[in-house]
Amino acid sequence: MELNIHDLQLLVNQNNKLVYKTIYDLIEKEYENALDGLVIDIDDELRSKTIGTCGIYLSSIVELLHTTKQLIENGFIESAGSTSAALWERSLTLRKIMLDPGNNSQIHVEHAKFKKTPWTIWNMVKEISDKEIQEKEKRKNACKLFYMQYSFLCSIKHGNPYTISYLNRPDKSSIEALFKVKPNDSFEDNDLKLYILLISMDIALDAILEYSKEYRKSNQVRALKEIRSLLNRVATYIPLDIAKIFITSPEEMGKEFWEFLEKLDAEESPRLFGPLL
Repeated sequence: MELNIHDLQLLVNQNNKLVYKTIYDLIEKEYENALDGLVIDIDDELRSKTIGTCGIYLSSIVELLHTTKQLIENGFIESAGSTSAALWERSLTLRKIMLDPGNNSQIHVEHAKFKKTPWTIWNMVKEISDKEIQEKEKRKNACKLFYMQYSFLCSIKHGNPYTISYLNRPDKSSIEALFKVKPNDSFEDNDLKLYILLISMDIALDAILEYSKEYRKSNQVRALKEIRSLLNRVATYIPLDIAKIFITSPEEMGKEFWEFLEKLDAEESPRLFGPLL
């Protein structure tokens, strides 16, 4: 039996965190069907080349998403954080390309520098945020919050001292076991694993949604927007107790943004009342 978005209603209402993994199946299915409902003119050479560039990125994103899920389910949090960071970069780049598909895909094809990508991460984050949020003050904070996802994943990927110490803490098992190849998670890491999966699903969904807005029929876009709405609501209403895996300060973040983060942290989390759909 194939699941659809409405099959998840009971799981959501029961506040079951496993709903994340079921939404994952819906997102992966959308990637498998990425060529359905194309509205591209096959005689349009530029658009045909552009969709080829998109295909390369969609293929890379779904591979990294699949790998991240497998690593998380097997308890390898550090490896999952690394693949998720790469997935985040791929998704961001595809969304950048979709801001101006013809021009940006051509820049991508012609790029010939080994040590540099065509666009920096921060500039891509800023351009995407500028497009999506009109109000300047909201845009500034939203841009930094968006980038914080990447910082979180990179703290795992690059071995931030506090992060790597937490993920490889020896008190989980004997000192001898610490040096063996094994899953480096425990029960208290369950929500951390779900959070990494959530970020991966979220950014992968954004990528295929932007691609679909440009190249696919409206019914495919509507289906993706339904998944987007459900994922947003689940992320809001199902609380995750994420362990602190990195340390920062007002000096590092900037006083104004730090105060914004404190305000967000002080807000009471919304509770689930009635159906989400």
